[in-house]
Amino acid sequence: MIGVGLGVGLGLNASRAIAVPELLSGDVILARLRDDLPDWRVINGQSLACTYQFDNFVEAIAFVNRLVEPAEAAAHHPDLTINYNRVALLLSTHDAGGLTELDFRVAQAARAATNPDGQPLTCLSNAL
Repeated sequence: MIGVGLGVGLGLNASRAIAVPELLSGDVILARLRDDLPDWRVINGQSLACTYQFDNFVEAIAFVNRLVEPAEAAAHHPDLTINYNRVALLLSTHDAGGLTELDFRVAQAARAATNPDGQPLTCLSNAL
């Protein structure tokens, strides 16, 4: 019975033909970091990472809530770690096995989010 259920599930996924985004080359990744996300970093050539710090837990959660709409619009969701007033984001396109345009799109949305005082966010150095 389990095998039948798995087969049906696999058939449904295959029939949907979900396209996997194209991996970005190392040169493109470096250029995008330089031009668009200078405070973000790449981990093992596979993920984009950034940790933001806020004044308190409420502001950290408000930031996470501001990420919901752009992440849903891109159908691409960051891995999040919340430690009181810090939010660590890790982005990778797992289906593609590395970084794609989707990762940069969501990272740019996070970078564009603002603190309650209207100042743009920047990543903490050496954090995660």
